[in-house]
Amino acid sequence: MLTSTIDIAATPEQVWDVLSDFDSYGQWSNFSRVSGTATKGTRLSIRMPGMSFRPFVTAAVPNQELEWSAKIASERFFVGRHTFTLIPNEDGTTRLNNVETFSGVSVRPFRRLFTSKEDDGYASFNRALKQRVETRPASA
Repeated sequence: MLTSTIDIAATPEQVWDVLSDFDSYGQWSNFSRVSGTATKGTRLSIRMPGMSFRPFVTAAVPNQELEWSAKIASERFFVGRHTFTLIPNEDGTTRLNNVETFSGVSVRPFRRLFTSKEDDGYASFNRALKQRVETRPASA
C-alpha cells in the first residue's frame, strides 16, 4: 500500500471540484493525465510516467471519496485500487488521503512503477493539487 496525506486550505467542495475535473489535470498535474468522468461505473483513461491504463470508477461520492480500480489479466494476477478521501478539518481546511492498494501475484514489480527514490509521485500529485486548489480564484 502507498499512502500520501496533505492538508489543503480549502473546503472539501473546493478540493472535489479540482480533483474530479479530470480534463484540467494536464494544466496542473505533473504526475498523471486522466480522461473520463468521476461517476461510479465509468471507465477512465489514465496516463502516468511509464504506463497507461483504463480503470473503472468504483466510488464517486462528491466532496468525500473518489476511487478507481484496474486489473491486469485477472484479479489474481494484479489489481490496483486508488482511493482519494476528503476529510474536513475543524479549522475549515481539508485533509486529502491519497492511497493506492495492490493485490495479486504481480504486486512487487508493478509497485516500483509508482515510486522513485527522488520523489513519491503521490506526494508530488498532492502538492500540485494543493497548489491548484489554493490558488484558484474564489469564483472558480
